[in-house]
Amino acid sequence: MQFASTTSAIGRIKSPSEAQGSVRSRFLVLAGLAASFDLLTKAIATVLLQEGHAVSISDRLSFMLVYNTGGAGGAMVGPYTWGLNVVVTLAAIAMVVRIVSSLAAVDSRATLALGMVTGGAFGNLASMVTGPEGVADFFAIRLGDSATIVMNGADLMLWSGALLLVPVVINLVRAIRAERLVRS
Repeated sequence: MQFASTTSAIGRIKSPSEAQGSVRSRFLVLAGLAASFDLLTKAIATVLLQEGHAVSISDRLSFMLVYNTGGAGGAMVGPYTWGLNVVVTLAAIAMVVRIVSSLAAVDSRATLALGMVTGGAFGNLASMVTGPEGVADFFAIRLGDSATIVMNGADLMLWSGALLLVPVVINLVRAIRAERLVRS
């Protein structure tokens, strides 16, 4: 008669370093998927769409290829725009990689949210570094008679991930407050 081992992988509790590695692995997969989604949709848009020509889906949504040569949101800081974008994006990605496990310990949704944000940042960085004409934006959302936002898959990932971080930040603030109460 054989008995199941009490140290089987199913019933074993992960050590902090194993849990951290598992979170980081999930985070990297999610970031890779987000970046791949962005780069694939940009490749499709640049093949199928003509620059500046809108293909209407509804009265508020269309596909329209434009190239963003500025920073996030089209912001420009003169000749330093490109270099500043590269440095700030790489620094932000490095920071997120460092904090994802700690934040996921407070709220597991942090892994998905930060994976989306990082994947979006990497997708736009890769496009900026490899595309001489700029970053392809192609989802056009008309906000009013004269206001239209044009974005890409990376922007959708960045903004969606940022929105998903709202409850994570609320839980983080609650955890910090609870810890302070315990210490006092």
